[in-house]
This record gives sequence, C-alpha cells and structure tokens, in this order.
Amino acid sequence: MPDTGLFYLLAVVGVPAGSTQTTVNAILSVRAECLTCHHTMEVTAPWLVNIAGGGAVLDCPACRTRQAISGARFAAFIERFPGGVTSPRIHPPDHAPQAR
Repeated sequence: MPDTGLFYLLAVVGVPAGSTQTTVNAILSVRAECLTCHHTMEVTAPWLVNIAGGGAVLDCPACRTRQAISGARFAAFIERFPGGVTSPRIHPPDHAPQAR
C-alpha cells in the first residue's frame, strides 16, 4: 500500500473528512521516496497540490515525476501506518564482505 507506482509513501499528515476515516479533506505534508530517481522528500505546497474532493498530486522536486493520489489511498495509508514506514530501498552495508 505505501507503493503508489511512482512514489513510496513514508509518512502522511492529513485532515480527515468528517467522522469517517475513509478519505481525507486535505493533505498537509507527505514524506515519500520517488521511485524514478530515489530522491527522498518531505513535500508541502507547492510540491504537494491538493485536489478538490480529496487526494493530492505529488511532484518530485528532483526529477519532476508527478502523480495524482486519491484521498482514499492517503486515508488507508494513515490508518494502516499511523507512524509511517521505512524506505523500500535496501541500503548497502557500510563495508563489503571480506574475500577469502
């Protein structure tokens, strides 16, 4: 669920729509990794544009990849991962294994 196709959501802050948690009225900030250039970003306006009726468009400041994401997807992410998630990338160890 954190993988939107073009971005990997790491943390989302949104304003819920009424008493239901099935969608959000506005997204305030998103921490995400762009899956095109692997830039990790904390986005707010102007790189994060809210869509009327819920959802938002993420725009990577590094490579300009853009994607519209529904309010329902953001709400599901917030409900399932209230504290966020870690990066999907596997970071190499600090040192290479020794050859024998």
